Amino acid sequence: MMHTDYMRMEPVYRDRLRAAGLDRVESVLSHQDGLIVAWSRTTDSVYVPAADGGVGFYVKRYLYPTWHKRFRGMLRGTFFGTHRGKAEARALNVMRNLGIPAVRPVAHGWRRVGHFVAACFLITEEVPGAPNLTTFGQEVKVGERQLTFAQRRAMTYELADLVSAMHGKGFAHGRLFWRNLLVRFSVTGAPEFALLDAEPPKRIERFGQGGHWWLHDLAKLAVSAIPFTRRTDRVRFMRRYFNMSALSADAKTQIHEMDRLGQPWHRHEAQRIRMNARFERWTRLLASEMRARATPDAKGQG
Repeated sequence: MMHTDYMRMEPVYRDRLRAAGLDRVESVLSHQDGLIVAWSRTTDSVYVPAADGGVGFYVKRYLYPTWHKRFRGMLRGTFFGTHRGKAEARALNVMRNLGIPAVRPVAHGWRRVGHFVAACFLITEEVPGAPNLTTFGQEVKVGERQLTFAQRRAMTYELADLVSAMHGKGFAHGRLFWRNLLVRFSVTGAPEFALLDAEPPKRIERFGQGGHWWLHDLAKLAVSAIPFTRRTDRVRFMRRYFNMSALSADAKTQIHEMDRLGQPWHRHEAQRIRMNARFERWTRLLASEMRARATPDAKGQG
C-alpha cells in the first residue's frame, strides 16, 4: 500500500545519523543491528552505537501495523493531533529549555498510510555511563554495585531537588517512573540525573486532577522506589522536596493522597521492573557472546 514518509533531523547530527544508518525513515523502521533495550506490543527501543565508536543513539519506535491499532490511536496521534515521536521530542525540548535535565532529541519522523500514522519514532542521544534508575537499583539490590550511605543520601537529595524544581516551573512529567530516569556520577562523585519518556498531561487533564497535578508525578515515583528504598529514604526525599526539616500536617495529607494515587500502579510497575531485569540479563548475555565471537580462538593463533 502506498505510504508517505517524513523525518526531521537536527542539522548538527545529520552526518552522525547517516553514518549510523539512521538518516531515512525506511532505515530507522527496518534497523535490525541495534540492541533491543525495551519492547512491548506496539513499541520497541533500540540502542544503536555510533559508527565512530563515540556517543550512540536510542531509537524508540511506535508501530501501528493494523487498521485496528490505527483507529484505536486516532486521538493519540495516529490521525488527530501530534504523533507520539514528535510529542515526546517536544516535551524533552521544553524541559531542556526550562533548565530541567533531559536527554537530547535529535530526530523524529513518521510513516503514514493515507492520513493515518502507521509508524513513528524518536531518536535521542545516548547519555554515556547512565543506566536507568530501575537498573541501578536492581544492581545495588543484588550487590553488583556498591552504594555508600553518603551516596544514597546525595542521590535522594539531588532527585528531590530536581523534581521540586521541575514542578516549581509548572512542568509535569507524566511518566515519572524510575525507568524514565537516567543516573550517573560525575567526575567529582556527585549524582546526575536525566529525564526521558515524558508525557505531560494536557491542560484539561491537569484541571481534572483537582489542582494537585504534581502528586501524580510523585505517586509514580514512589511506586517505583518502594522495592529499592527504605521508608527513611522516602521520608528524607519528601522533606527535601517540600523544603521542610519536619513534615507539616498539610505535607502529610499530600503524601497520603500520593499513596492513594499510586495504588493502581503497583502491579503494573512490578511487571515493568521484572521486564527490566530480563532485558538487562539478555543484554549482558548478548554482550558476552559478542565478546566471545570477537576473541580469536587460541588454537588459531601462532
